Amino acid sequence: MTSHLTLKYLTGFNVINIFNAVLFREHKILMSCDISTVLPASTELPHPVGIVVGHDVDVGLNVLIRQNVTIGRRSPERSAGYPTIGNGVSIGAGSVILGDIELGDGCVIGANSVVLDDVDANETVAGAPAKNINT
Repeated sequence: MTSHLTLKYLTGFNVINIFNAVLFREHKILMSCDISTVLPASTELPHPVGIVVGHDVDVGLNVLIRQNVTIGRRSPERSAGYPTIGNGVSIGAGSVILGDIELGDGCVIGANSVVLDDVDANETVAGAPAKNINT
């Protein structure tokens, strides 16, 4: 530890942060995101901070994912399924989407919603647990 502090003092670089950036992928350190699947190029992340996307999540085209969103499975068991997100879906900040569920094309997930069930196409849901708020 002393050598780390000496190197930091002499060089101005935090050696542990450089090590973590190399070991754990730089984007996780810079933006605190863990996106374990390939997102389509049309996916929008306007504020890419605190976003977690599981490795088997299927994301459609033109999806908008705001900050602090978690998308993954409901339990740590390997047999637990991941969400499928349709085209043109908008996911509000702080939302949690868990389980083997489907978000239909064009649906809107309100901020801080907890989505545990399927959402139909063009439906708007909000709350914890998320409920349809279309009128």
